[in-house]
Amino acid sequence: MKILCIYKHKASTENEDIKKIVSKLKEKGNEIIEFALYDAKTDADYDKLIDLIWETDKTVCWW
Repeated sequence: MKILCIYKHKASTENEDIKKIVSKLKEKGNEIIEFALYDAKTDADYDKLIDLIWETDKTVCWW
């Protein structure tokens, strides 16, 4: 299963609990795609995000 993880803040990518959850998802054989929303600056970045949302089976937003 493809899972998109969207990180709103940089602190989310550094959070140990979130890292553990994402690691467990990977261990279960899921394909994890990560998107740093805090780095998105242009329309192309947001277009890529929309494409990723449609391409994945599930989307998780980490705040």
